[in-house]
Amino acid sequence: MPEHEENLRDLAAMFAMVGLIQKNSDPFEVTKDAFVYADNFMDARKQESEGIVTIPKRRKSGSEEHTSELQ
Repeated sequence: MPEHEENLRDLAAMFAMVGLIQKNSDPFEVTKDAFVYADNFMDARKQESEGIVTIPKRRKSGSEEHTSELQ
């Protein structure tokens, strides 16, 4: 797993851990459960193939913006 994906997994686990602590989960299981949630997040992220995430950004040049306003 590349370093940036590992960092993303750790970040997802951190947010899951905060949620589990706020939910008063078993303190001895929080870390394990948080990484289960993080792994599920990473799997869902890899499987996502459509939707707003895959829409490429299109930038307008300055001349196109002015042309569209005149029409």
